[in-house]
Amino acid sequence: MEALGAIVFLPRDERGSSLFLDDILFDPAALWLTETLRREGVERFLVICGEDLRDAAAPCFPAGASFAAPDAPDFTARVLDFLAQVPGPVIVVTRPVLLAPAGTGFARSGKEPPKSLFTLRGAALAAALQDGRSLDETLSALGDARPWQGRFLPLTPDPIHRATEVEPLARGLGVERMLSCGVRVIDTESTFVGPAVTVGAGAALLPGSILRGRTSAGTGCVIGPNTMIRDCQLGERVTVNSSQLNESVVDDDTTVGPFAYIRPHCHVGKHVKVGDFVELKNSTVGDGTKISHLTYVGDTDAGAHINFGCGTVTVNYDGTKKFRTTIGDHAFIGCNTNLVAPVTVGEGAYTAAGSTITGEVPADALGIARARQVNKEGWATRRRKAD
Repeated sequence: MEALGAIVFLPRDERGSSLFLDDILFDPAALWLTETLRREGVERFLVICGEDLRDAAAPCFPAGASFAAPDAPDFTARVLDFLAQVPGPVIVVTRPVLLAPAGTGFARSGKEPPKSLFTLRGAALAAALQDGRSLDETLSALGDARPWQGRFLPLTPDPIHRATEVEPLARGLGVERMLSCGVRVIDTESTFVGPAVTVGAGAALLPGSILRGRTSAGTGCVIGPNTMIRDCQLGERVTVNSSQLNESVVDDDTTVGPFAYIRPHCHVGKHVKVGDFVELKNSTVGDGTKISHLTYVGDTDAGAHINFGCGTVTVNYDGTKKFRTTIGDHAFIGCNTNLVAPVTVGEGAYTAAGSTITGEVPADALGIARARQVNKEGWATRRRKAD
């Protein structure tokens, strides 16, 4: 496809929203359209929608996309300004559609498409608008209504249509794109890859993998089974097993899971182990740190080569405010330690198992915060007799 510019209408439906903002699988239909057009050579976008839809629509388009409200006094001027930047071929999408490019296994021909997809020269469209012709009139007169050589699937609000036609096509497109990039997909029927996802060659997607949003994964990653990753950046050779990751960064050679939960705004370093039933939130974790199991790390700045014992909790919330925990490199956090923020554990320091740490533990010190054990001889016997 030759077009270097696109004008996309987000028509309002009876709900006051647009079908383009509804999810196909796990990402908005507009994002599926945008990423398809970008891969086909479109470089500039003009989005035509109501001002109240702009915030929802903006994440579906590149950062430099232009917007114009159809009822705004400067609507024509905004369109002309866009066309001045794209005098060559322009594709115009007037109704919600899902596109499968030519050359894919899903680009089989179907019914004659409705007139909702046009191509024409930007300069010709600009000249017509300057002559006082309406956009709709110009498209009907000058636009080629059959520019797309692949599959053209109009979107409707019918849930059966979505479940039986739209989402199966989207799933297939995502899987085929992964295969064409050299990614191994173990089960094509249970793997779901969004339109903006990128995965490096040599990676493997195991059954039940869901990659959505603007997620990227490097070469040699192994993702799954039963894993969902949203808006994350994974380095190379990262393993994520039966876990969920959201809006975070995971560096090279790190393993996550099984049954781990990484919440937004985390940065996990290289060669880190995030094990079973571990939850991270709004935290940084340095290279080589081990968080093997049953641990919560929230609002924490953890250094490199730290060992978190089983059952560690960073106590970050007092019911009103959140506070941060800082842990230095090479620290050793004993099992069942509560770190009551704000608190700092210095480099190389230890905390004794079962401690509730409320004050600073200096570098290379041992922090002990627990009552001394006392045995009451014969207490259990007396208790049983009392019952």
